[in-house]
Amino acid sequence: MNEVAQKILSDPIANYPQATVACFDPTCGDLPRRKLDEAGLKRYLERLAEAGAEAVLLAASTGQGHLRTVEELERWFEVAAQAKAENLIRMALLRPEDGTEANQRLVKLLQDNNYPVAFIRPGTNLPAYATEMQIVENMRPLVEMIAAAGMAVGVYSIPDVSGVRLPVAVTEKLLDVPGGDAIVAAKITEADYLSSTREYLLSPRLAKLKIVQGWDPHLAQALMEGPRSNIESKQRVGITSGPMSFAVYQYLYMLEAANEHDWHELEVAQKAVTALFEAMQDDPTKFADLQRAKFIMGLGLPLTAGLDRDKIERVLTTLERLPRKSDQKRLAKSLDLMQDGPYHERLVKLY
Repeated sequence: MNEVAQKILSDPIANYPQATVACFDPTCGDLPRRKLDEAGLKRYLERLAEAGAEAVLLAASTGQGHLRTVEELERWFEVAAQAKAENLIRMALLRPEDGTEANQRLVKLLQDNNYPVAFIRPGTNLPAYATEMQIVENMRPLVEMIAAAGMAVGVYSIPDVSGVRLPVAVTEKLLDVPGGDAIVAAKITEADYLSSTREYLLSPRLAKLKIVQGWDPHLAQALMEGPRSNIESKQRVGITSGPMSFAVYQYLYMLEAANEHDWHELEVAQKAVTALFEAMQDDPTKFADLQRAKFIMGLGLPLTAGLDRDKIERVLTTLERLPRKSDQKRLAKSLDLMQDGPYHERLVKLY
């Protein structure tokens, strides 16, 4: 078994990565469908690792993983494994709707490339009002497959993508399916904190799981409540963040504040990230369009679309108007991670 997987499985709360970048998908080429920029992907992962990122999640919605074909996912996972970033933990998100044969192939690829963790969300092939048992049955084969390959399993609620949320009761039931004892984390990307993340933290059956906050404006609250939901007052809350893709230095700073229980500083620093997040939202109830930040960083355009330059300008203007210079510096440095994006000259002046 993979050593990192074994360590995480032995004690998820202590050993599951505290912060994971739900990372971008560097692209090149033209419409109607751009290609993965393989050299760009490796360089991007290496830069994230150099900046201090502990882990990355591939094929999440930040990188438009839900739009990829199975073949595109295979290549993405293979190339990411080749990045020269030895200490960077690589995870991948798999999809029930891809079917048994394709997922067996993907799980084997992840196993062969030493990925310690694979995530699963409810499939897009579920009905809109799926019952708890329908969701369990939809996700069960992948839980079993990943566990049988010696990897740890993460479950993921992201109704904006899957169409169906992952309720606490379903995750509790998944613990009882074959391989369910390999579930180590639940990632929650829902707009309503009280009916999602807090319910996961309050469930006695999920007490050994790392609860991973994915809707970024809730981070400070989740990190404050994490130790309270653990009998030994350990931090139960982790982060898997799309915005960490473009704000790695700010997120590492925020985690430092959380570790020191400096909740005021955490909240103030988060406001700067939230300002950029909101500058990329066209609908306040929907997750931000982070592909705009990807373009600013020099990592290419969306897989099947272009970008409105006015919307990109809105992000940069928001950055330039942040009230605290310290936040602005960390965020500008993060957005300039690659040092060669189309806005490099403008960003470098801010830090």
